[in-house]
Amino acid sequence: MGKLKQRKGKGKEASQREDISSSAKPLNSTPPSPYNPSIISLLVYLIKVVLLSILSIPFWILTSILSIIYGRPPKMVDIRQTIRFIQYAIYSTHINTINAKIELILTIILHTMTSPVSGFCWLIDELLYNNKQLNTTNITKPLFVLSAYRSASTSVARTLADDTSHFIAPTAIMCAFPYLWLWKLVTYIVGDGITKEETNAKLNSKFTKESLERHDNNHFAIDTFDGYFLGSHLNGLAYHLGPDVIVKELNNALFEEYNRNLFEKKFVDYIDRIARKTLLFNGVVPSQIDERYFLLKGHFLQSANALQRKYPDARFLTVLRDPLDRIQSGVNHMAVNATLWQGKPVRWDWLTEAYQQIEVTYCEREMEWYKDQDHKHRLAIKFDAYVKQHDKTMKSIYRDLLRYSDDDIPDFKSIPSKKGSKHYTINKSLKELGVDEVEIKLQLSDYYDWMKKQ
Repeated sequence: MGKLKQRKGKGKEASQREDISSSAKPLNSTPPSPYNPSIISLLVYLIKVVLLSILSIPFWILTSILSIIYGRPPKMVDIRQTIRFIQYAIYSTHINTINAKIELILTIILHTMTSPVSGFCWLIDELLYNNKQLNTTNITKPLFVLSAYRSASTSVARTLADDTSHFIAPTAIMCAFPYLWLWKLVTYIVGDGITKEETNAKLNSKFTKESLERHDNNHFAIDTFDGYFLGSHLNGLAYHLGPDVIVKELNNALFEEYNRNLFEKKFVDYIDRIARKTLLFNGVVPSQIDERYFLLKGHFLQSANALQRKYPDARFLTVLRDPLDRIQSGVNHMAVNATLWQGKPVRWDWLTEAYQQIEVTYCEREMEWYKDQDHKHRLAIKFDAYVKQHDKTMKSIYRDLLRYSDDDIPDFKSIPSKKGSKHYTINKSLKELGVDEVEIKLQLSDYYDWMKKQ
């Protein structure tokens, strides 16, 4: 994939979004010092990789045997992906020290070697519930809140998920540990012994203040689904391999041909199984029609066609927000969220370069997908309308997309907080990030026009 396209002509000057000093320099002009772990830390890490790999051997054997009967778990890392990521690390021009490359290669190997542990946990569900329950559970009219990052899609999905008479959705913690047997076991053992507030507080203690300012980490509510799937593979490591790898491996609008099976087969199979497990866990009876529908939220537009083929009656919903606002919010959010990326912060300049490229392809693909007049089960709503006319916008989703009558539509009284009104400890402007606002607006002029018409 190429870098941001260059067009002739100056176009209209983009409006200045923040009042910043003229002396502010783009982050790209001041790259950080090269990361260079010590030899001792590498030796300690090597011992850890070897020990954990040895402990994983029994799971390789068990998973291999069970996979003959139930198929290979979609969570497991493919050896071809492992080889590709090792090549990224070896040949990367963005990683400036040998020690940093060695550490990344060890991380790739560790992730691959321990992958059968989660694969085995996945297969326990197949062993216990496969033909008896999972395969006979109906999935009809699933709703996918399929929107770009930092678009308020989480807020929309949580508002819908609160309507438990119509929707069933997996929580964030269920997505992190997608095993029906474990959900039932924890529910049985814990019961009312520990509150959700206590658990949330414990889990969020590992996150930075800056990260929690930008995202409400409610582990017992619906959240971005695809991040958990990609985290079980190697894609999340792209954030430490350079902007070119981020664009290739984490473009949520398109995929490279070598990732076709990952996003069109494994990911869809993964969603299908999670849907069945979630429905069963919430009391849906196999082979019977239930008035509640499966709800999932994420940024997996690259899998939209495959999902439509899998579920012809599926509904799709997106929230349209100014791409420049989303770029700024997305880069700031990811850069301060080191907890997610092996505990190491992602470089700001890498994020800025990659996100501008991904944003252009995502907007073009999103417009193509949601403006398709042949599909009536797709709807785009505006971010501003959702915030300022919350009740009216939510009711339009029920009427125009879900086809509910007024009697079946709940009241939506609460107005979501405006992200822009919050104080962020770290909030770099587009100018500070080095984003070319004029060029982005030129490339996405058709998208901006389409947004205005929604």
